[in-house]
Amino acid sequence: MGIEIRVATAEDTPAMARVMVDTYLAAHRGQMPEHLWQKRRDEWTYSESEKGWRRVIADIDDETTPDDALLVAMDADQVVALVYSSVSSATPDLASVKALYVEVTHQRRGIGRRLVRAVVGQYGPTSVNVLHIGVLASNAPARRFYESIGGRLALEREFDEEGVMLPEVVYEWNMDMSFRD
Repeated sequence: MGIEIRVATAEDTPAMARVMVDTYLAAHRGQMPEHLWQKRRDEWTYSESEKGWRRVIADIDDETTPDDALLVAMDADQVVALVYSSVSSATPDLASVKALYVEVTHQRRGIGRRLVRAVVGQYGPTSVNVLHIGVLASNAPARRFYESIGGRLALEREFDEEGVMLPEVVYEWNMDMSFRD
């Protein structure tokens, strides 16, 4: 049985929380100041993450955020990856991926590429024509991945993480994109 990608449900949220917290901590150690990483490790629980995902699903379901997309990748009935994107009412032609995490044990299997393609598919019939994905500037593995699937560096900026400004780069794709294989 292969990887299945589908819309996330409330029943997926405990597994999504595990994927998000574990993968975030594994990916970002050494990419941000150690005290920020330690704070995230010490304070960010599976329960807190699960509550956040439940809110996202509820907002999508009740159409508070109808243009958001939350997808999971399943392997043998286990959530192994997720992608969450949204469209701002201020820029209805732009979708932004807010989270894309693949369990460490499932990385380098094409799941991230399939999730980005699936997000593009979610916005196909809408007015969205550009996709952005932001990543820590220091996250060389993610940057290589986005570049390998055709992402173009669109901008550099900083964001506030607990009062510390961290450099971020944003990759861009047109929605009629073709991925590099």
